[in-house]
Amino acid sequence: MKTTGRGRVVWLGGALLATLLATQWVSGGDGGTDPVAAVPEQKAQREITGERKELHATEDDTAQLELERLERRKFSAQAGNLFSRQSWIPPPPTAKPQPPSPPPLMFKYLGKVTEGDQTQVFLALAERNYVVKVGEKIDNQYRVDEVTDHAITLTYIPLNAKQVLSIGSGV
Repeated sequence: MKTTGRGRVVWLGGALLATLLATQWVSGGDGGTDPVAAVPEQKAQREITGERKELHATEDDTAQLELERLERRKFSAQAGNLFSRQSWIPPPPTAKPQPPSPPPLMFKYLGKVTEGDQTQVFLALAERNYVVKVGEKIDNQYRVDEVTDHAITLTYIPLNAKQVLSIGSGV
């Protein structure tokens, strides 16, 4: 059975009317007073008399709650996150941050020359060539501490960290 457009409107109107009647019956009011307008009048009467009236339940009425007497619930900041994951397992200890480490040595060993007690080392970094001896600084970043047959010990000056550049025995 198909419902025509007019029949559908009649059904919807009937459903709306039934809903309104059920709402009125459940609320228990007669619909004669406006609840929004009644609240300011009650407040004004209470302020004038200065008395607080407690509403008691009558035989026909259920107890009513005075919303004005209720206070907002106050949560302390110590309560924390109420919706966080709760567990009895203690949290893992926090890892201490690692101290900064010097950048890797990018020097390339080219060779060395020994004259008496002085040993000069030839190093290359990118396109720049350096000739240094023990105690000299390279670009105020590195200091040459020791030169042996197998390694060069450099100190990264900003962190005072020692680094070793292996030069091998075949060169």
